[in-house]
Amino acid sequence: MRRFLIRSMHILLPMTLLIAAATLRVYEPRWLAEFQVIWFDILNVENPRPYNPESGVRIVDIDDESLERLGQWPWPRTRMAELIYRLREAGAAVVVFDVVFSEPDRTSPRNIVENWTNAPEYASLRDQALGLPDHDELFATYIKELKGIVTGFALTAGKAPRVPVQKGNFAFSGDDPTQFLPSLPGAVANVTAFEKAAAGNGNFNVLPETDGLIRRVPLVAGFKLDEKAGGGTRLYPMISVEALRVVQGAKTMIIKSSGASGETGFGEKTGVVSLKIGRIEVPTDNQGRVWVHYAGKQAARYVPVWKILDGSFDRALIENHIVLVGASAAGLLDLRSTPLDQVLPGVEVHAELIEQILESDFLKRPDWAKGAELAYLAGLGLILILL
Repeated sequence: MRRFLIRSMHILLPMTLLIAAATLRVYEPRWLAEFQVIWFDILNVENPRPYNPESGVRIVDIDDESLERLGQWPWPRTRMAELIYRLREAGAAVVVFDVVFSEPDRTSPRNIVENWTNAPEYASLRDQALGLPDHDELFATYIKELKGIVTGFALTAGKAPRVPVQKGNFAFSGDDPTQFLPSLPGAVANVTAFEKAAAGNGNFNVLPETDGLIRRVPLVAGFKLDEKAGGGTRLYPMISVEALRVVQGAKTMIIKSSGASGETGFGEKTGVVSLKIGRIEVPTDNQGRVWVHYAGKQAARYVPVWKILDGSFDRALIENHIVLVGASAAGLLDLRSTPLDQVLPGVEVHAELIEQILESDFLKRPDWAKGAELAYLAGLGLILILL
């Protein structure tokens, strides 16, 4: 037996290595996955997506200078109403909020008088203040009448004080996608009147990898309804997806999963394959995520809020563009990290994703890739051993 093992070592040793390699590929330990994303980062840094300033996307930025000029955040809803009016008047195709308006406006007259003294001399002034227009009602009216406004909310792990309003519908092709998509039980939603008035409503959750970098963005996420709301999982699109739906005037988005017509899963539920938004079909990984092909931070994407409000901006920067309203001000803490930028406003991740979808610049990995890699590894390994 010993002599047989020695004589067979040139077969047994490479076969052992081949089995070990195949096992690593099947189970993908954490260190291997980390090596893969490091290699992805190197490729993205060496081959960034070329930035096209005419891609049709702009960021209206709540930057530090805007806070210096206009005062602390949050601003009165009357100012936000003026902002969306000026953007739509300038020809913005869609206005998307990467901020959430979860509480009533504290500067609204009816909320201000609650802190006043009950002294009789204030009674007349109190009555006059209560007769003034409510800021939140005014903002909701502007959202509804101006059309093309998309509100954004955050999905959370905590309990939801209110359920976000679902605007667009989903249709499924293949296996039920809710078993593959990320889901959370809570949400920080907008004042309900704003979401009902909006043309679209989406989440702005981006899920970083274990090292804190954002490489993949889920296009759709689930919200776990409690028993009072009927139970089950309700799906919501990312605000970037909702912007593309609204700008096309589409009502239904189609999620294609394993088991759908034309998809070969060999009897396995391999996950989500793609999301169709109007006329645009976006390939995804099995969890409905897209690898972002970053172009990197670009000053040309940005127009400060204060320029919009004082009218000193170039109308051509806004006209026929998808406009995202977000914050780069450090004090508002909406900062992220990507393979190309250590510190980046979170709104820019959404802008990059919309750009690459409009340009059909996808980093594709088909759902059959893992099986093909295993077959290639086993086939080539066996041939080499035989040789």
